[in-house]
Amino acid sequence: MFREIRSYLVSLSRSRKVFIQLVSDILILNSTYVLLFFGFLFNDSEILSFQNFPAFGIILSVDILSFILINIFCLAFIYVTGGYRSFFRTSGAFDLIGLDRIFIIFLFSLMLTTEVYLNGSTLIDCIRVGILIFLISFFSLIILRSVAFTFLSIKSENSSQPILIYGAGQAGRETAASLMQNSKYNLIGFIDDNLKIKNFNLLGHKVLGDLKKLNKLKRKFPNLLVIFAIVNISMDKRREIISRLEEFEVHVKTIPSNYGILDSKLTINEISLSDLIDREISKPDDYLLSKNIKDKVILISGAGGSIGSEISYQVACLKPSKLILVDHTEFNLYKLKEELKTFKNFDSMSFVLMDVRKTDYLDKIIHKNNVDTIFHASAYKHVPLLEESENFQAAIENNFFATFNFCEIAYKNKVSNFVLISSDKAVNPPNLMGATKRLAELSLQAFSDLKESSTIFSMVRFGNVLNSSGSVVPLFWEQISSGGPVTVTHKDVNRYFMTIKEASTLVIQSGAMATGGEVFFLDMGNPIKIKELAERMIRLSGNSVSIEGISDGIEIIYSGLRPGEKLSEELLINKNFLETEHPSIKKAIENKFTLDKLSLIKKEIEDLISTEEFKKARNILFEYIKNN
Repeated sequence: MFREIRSYLVSLSRSRKVFIQLVSDILILNSTYVLLFFGFLFNDSEILSFQNFPAFGIILSVDILSFILINIFCLAFIYVTGGYRSFFRTSGAFDLIGLDRIFIIFLFSLMLTTEVYLNGSTLIDCIRVGILIFLISFFSLIILRSVAFTFLSIKSENSSQPILIYGAGQAGRETAASLMQNSKYNLIGFIDDNLKIKNFNLLGHKVLGDLKKLNKLKRKFPNLLVIFAIVNISMDKRREIISRLEEFEVHVKTIPSNYGILDSKLTINEISLSDLIDREISKPDDYLLSKNIKDKVILISGAGGSIGSEISYQVACLKPSKLILVDHTEFNLYKLKEELKTFKNFDSMSFVLMDVRKTDYLDKIIHKNNVDTIFHASAYKHVPLLEESENFQAAIENNFFATFNFCEIAYKNKVSNFVLISSDKAVNPPNLMGATKRLAELSLQAFSDLKESSTIFSMVRFGNVLNSSGSVVPLFWEQISSGGPVTVTHKDVNRYFMTIKEASTLVIQSGAMATGGEVFFLDMGNPIKIKELAERMIRLSGNSVSIEGISDGIEIIYSGLRPGEKLSEELLINKNFLETEHPSIKKAIENKFTLDKLSLIKKEIEDLISTEEFKKARNILFEYIKNN
């Protein structure tokens, strides 16, 4: 019975919980008021005499009216100031009642004191009654809330997940208060590097000490979950702490770094790859961000993709006069539209369902809207999939032909800026995806070199972005959660990584720095070995690593390189580059093709495709881009 009642109360919506608190406050405060007020009146024989009954009626009527008005005011005050939210996210016994409720109790006390005074009592009697109602109300609310909070915090030790919160600051306390409402979790305490607060009691749970306590706690709670609940610290410090936690092979999750006290819902996430990569996020240059965007007409192709959608969000924030978002996938475009509905300039956005290979339609859109800046993010990019012979035509038409035609349209319509989202796979490519992206780069350079061109063409190369389609990180978490094994293609394979947000910001800034024909590439720090990434993720999930079944734990197995996959990605063809005004953006110095030569290559491959000589077309394609 007890457990059922508790489960029911915990499962209630926030609005219903607020209502219950509202009713309890009314009952406590008003009961105290009524009992004391009538107790005082019944002690006054003159007021209650038959002769003075009309006077008693008048006094009572006035009291009831003032009583109702004060109730309305006080409860409205509590609700508007958010006092009822604090009960769910609180940091101690004193906060269970809150300063707002203390103020309300004071108003009630003052009201009763005024009534007593108006009824002819002495000042001392008035003060005595006022203090009495204040103390009774205050401690009644404290006791009620303490009992309720304790009741809602009781966990089933057999079925609930033991939780240890790293960080005893405000975010940690807020996290604890949120978790304590869920019967699935059993909060066992806090750990914090600040030993001055060791043994402090927060929400009925102790600060147990620093990380040295973890070994002992893990032995006691084998399935212990540590929630990293510190915000507003540097990325270096955050990574340092997470690396220390990794040594204990304990499951670690985090709250969002932008989590705030007023958030309506706490989310707890697995460790992000951004917490594991050893590089600082570059700071954007506001001038470069807005230069080609603000008050201009912007078109983004592939807008529904992982990188395209992030560029769309950022461009939307930079106040373009119009934003045209193009994608050939209906669901992706619909999803993007739904996510952008909250933007103030939503009415100036157009969502165009279109394949960029449809040149005539694309030409009409650009001409009709007088497009100023284009970000071309549309591409087929899944390497193994494009290596299948059936996909050769689609890959080359979308990545090369469509880009070439897109450049021609931009050139003809005098678009001011055209930025291609390229890839590190375009450098010395052994696969079709990389080869077609290299031809896309050469297309932009060829059109840029035309003397009469008024369009500034440029391209930006970078490696893997976190949580993009096809990213290994979500796959690894899925494999770990199911008990393994974790599959890595090769023990020596490594990749560059960058957040989608940072990459998109740098793409926009790169385009603003271009003068024509530049191949920009992003400084992505040091590459990460995928094997080491998998090992870290396993340890941070609370498991040990087993290499090919040699020891207990989650096994890592090597499946072999996939078709077209390289051990290491590169960002430069010939290692020659120049610095730019932005420390995270470099400029490659590489060979170019003339437009005439590139047009001949395009024509030759088109002819071979028309006769379905795909193998020959592929060989010619790779021969042309060799060392270029």
